Amino acid sequence: MTELFSEPEQLKRIAEPLSNRSDIYSLGMTLYVLANNKKFPDQHDVLPEIEEISIELNAILRKVCSYYPGNRYQSAAELRKELLKLMITKYC
Repeated sequence: MTELFSEPEQLKRIAEPLSNRSDIYSLGMTLYVLANNKKFPDQHDVLPEIEEISIELNAILRKVCSYYPGNRYQSAAELRKELLKLMITKYC
């Protein structure tokens, strides 16, 4: 089950070194599974949208769970900023 949260570079599916972006991917996959009624995606290279959540949150999840590390958020602070901005604009 832990493999389902593991980023492609850790599983040696792509030749990239591990970095903080690896941890960000695992956090993103956790958020995806929680937002998707505890269901994992069938594929990991292109994350399917979750119909029950907003377009904006789907975009954040796609970026945080990007197959390629260079396309992910570069820090947890950057991800936090995007989530807070979404929360403020959508729910406050």
